[in-house]
Amino acid sequence: MHRTRLSTPVISGPRIRLRSVGLVFAFCAMAMGTLASGTTSAAASVSAQARTTALSSASSTDQQEAVASYQALQKNLYEAPAVLYQGLPSNSCDPYSCLWPFTNAMAGTVYLAASPGGRGYTPDVSTRLFGLLSYADLHETSPSGTSQPPAFQSAVAPPKGPGGNTYYDDNAWAALDLIAAYRLTGSPIDLIVAQDLFNFVLTGWDTSQTDCPGGVFWEDVAGSQRNATANAANAEVGLQLYQLTKDPTDLWWAAGMYQWVNKCLKSPGGLYYDHVNPDGSVNTTIWSYNQGTMVGAGVLLFQITGNADYLTAAQGTAEAAVAYFGTETTLQSQGPAFNAIYFRDLFVLNQVQANGSYGSEAQAYATYMWTQRNSSGLFLQNGNTNGVNGTAPMVEIYSLLAGSPALP
Repeated sequence: MHRTRLSTPVISGPRIRLRSVGLVFAFCAMAMGTLASGTTSAAASVSAQARTTALSSASSTDQQEAVASYQALQKNLYEAPAVLYQGLPSNSCDPYSCLWPFTNAMAGTVYLAASPGGRGYTPDVSTRLFGLLSYADLHETSPSGTSQPPAFQSAVAPPKGPGGNTYYDDNAWAALDLIAAYRLTGSPIDLIVAQDLFNFVLTGWDTSQTDCPGGVFWEDVAGSQRNATANAANAEVGLQLYQLTKDPTDLWWAAGMYQWVNKCLKSPGGLYYDHVNPDGSVNTTIWSYNQGTMVGAGVLLFQITGNADYLTAAQGTAEAAVAYFGTETTLQSQGPAFNAIYFRDLFVLNQVQANGSYGSEAQAYATYMWTQRNSSGLFLQNGNTNGVNGTAPMVEIYSLLAGSPALP
């Protein structure tokens, strides 16, 4: 099969944009109390009446389960005064959750608000941005000491939290949430901050490796691995930014990230391995979200370029993934945080090229997971709730099944 090849990006000249004001502006807006409508406490959650209305007006079982899952998440794990989530199970990000679980809560909120009957949850989308800004590091520096655009670190910044290292895939999840929020609400600050995060990611492109040169690092530290998600998920960010702003730099970099994963991490069976180690060896673990992000990026490239090869590649990956993961233990063992991203991207492909197996796989997983809840309504995996990452992604999955529009 013919595949379009793009030259591998190198960091040089005007392609890197270091000036970045969105996060600074957002911080100023938050400090002045202008980011969300009304007071922080009013924006922290929708009213009890709106929640009741959303549940009673739900038009499907999936919608009802999305609402019930969200209510369990908020009741058991949300800290309203801080607009953050609890750091359970206990870890180095305490007292609040690490960034990745928070981004899954933000994704669940956006998809619920966009679902049929979910409009009453739209104020919560603004509240998630308040919480997200608690992770911001306005003074990012590279391992060599070079100044970088601001980004989100892995734990809540001091003094509320301990702060932490910065991960390029974490910032992809945050940017994808912000773009989805922008498409839902039209709030310009969401798009501005998403662009900032992509600018930060560009500084993580590897220029030193001789084994499969290029690729975005996983973590902003010396000697980091280069992951499928740090590249494919950020490709989805750059491609959507191009759709919204028509900046060709975003398209150029995003296409390069997609091509790097194809060149360095594609398995003979058509699925994608997890990462390239610093010594050039490849970790061959197959995760569902790696397949999903490459499917989503391929669909976006097809939509932008009109080149059917990208769509063919996305279909091939999706078909191989559905066959590999199935509907039972292989899929279930991946966990909700991985599978929500996987299903999200299968649904994106389904919007362009319908295939009933995508929805069937997602529905089978959702039906199984509904039986894996504790008395508080939180979802279990191997008998444990796994905190935010166990329940928030299920809000997204049920919302997608209920008809929330899928976005990469």
